[in-house]
Amino acid sequence: MKVCIGGTFNIIHMGHELLFETAFAVGDTVEVGLTSDEFARSVKKVPVRSYEERREDLFKFLVRYGKPFEIVKISDPMGTAVTSGTIEGIVVSPETRAVADKINHLREDEGKGPLKVYCIREVRADDRSAISASRILSGEIDRDGRLKEPVRVAVATRNKVKVDAVRNVFTQIFGLVDVVEVPSDEVSSQPIGEETIRGSMERAHSAIEQANSDFGVGIEAGLFYVSTLDRHLDVQYCTIVDSSGKVTHGHGPGFQYPPEVIHAALTGHPIGEVMSSLTGIEKIGHRDGSVGYLSGGIIDRTSLTEIAVLMALIPRIRVELYEKSEENHNDSASDAACR
Repeated sequence: MKVCIGGTFNIIHMGHELLFETAFAVGDTVEVGLTSDEFARSVKKVPVRSYEERREDLFKFLVRYGKPFEIVKISDPMGTAVTSGTIEGIVVSPETRAVADKINHLREDEGKGPLKVYCIREVRADDRSAISASRILSGEIDRDGRLKEPVRVAVATRNKVKVDAVRNVFTQIFGLVDVVEVPSDEVSSQPIGEETIRGSMERAHSAIEQANSDFGVGIEAGLFYVSTLDRHLDVQYCTIVDSSGKVTHGHGPGFQYPPEVIHAALTGHPIGEVMSSLTGIEKIGHRDGSVGYLSGGIIDRTSLTEIAVLMALIPRIRVELYEKSEENHNDSASDAACR
């Protein structure tokens, strides 16, 4: 089977490698549409090397696969895929899937059979954003998606437990991180219900504004009344905002405080102070936390906070499942290339 791929291939990176690996795995021969200089420069916002330079590098890269291939110049997103009578499949990324769909619609109009579409997964850098030539050229990442500079994360707190929890989780997700703490106004000495969520949101926005960071993180714990149980549960919320303005939320497990602690909290006394008085542990919230004491050390506050932070990061880990694809489809209709 003959399959095709289209792109600018200004800088061949890990995302392109997956495209080619897929193409040579499913195809006996591969036609690679390489954008002309005029077409490439009309759709790209970064400097694009000449067609001859790109073609030479592409040829050297493709010989490694040991299968027949052909590089053809294309001057529009459709390339030769609409009119070809020999191409049977097309390999695309999620952002260029719309191009393949359009090609098949046009082939149908011309009485030709549809191409079999192979859509690879999106290849992302360490920071979970897409790998692109523009990011490589700007020095943000290398060709393999590794960050050149750490992701800067600001946490609105002076509590070491929260800072450590954020650092632990962000490092697992993003790799290279720089976590800084910034002061924040206390929302309430003891948040109740949705005041807790608002507090985490205010802290997150305050953090990113103060530090001009990549991410701002706000963490707040409060009591939530569950009518079915006729009980109050303590739940920790986390809000994360990034430099683009995107906001995600999550919370950790809920647990029940002793009745006298709940009563004191509902009458305006901070839980931390009440628990310190009850246990004799000074500043208990800055150590293993109330949950550490109440659970007999099975879980501490750092671990509890890590869960809330991770839950708030989930939409950023599986981005493709949470973000609307319409914008990507519209963008990709103008260019057959991977970013």
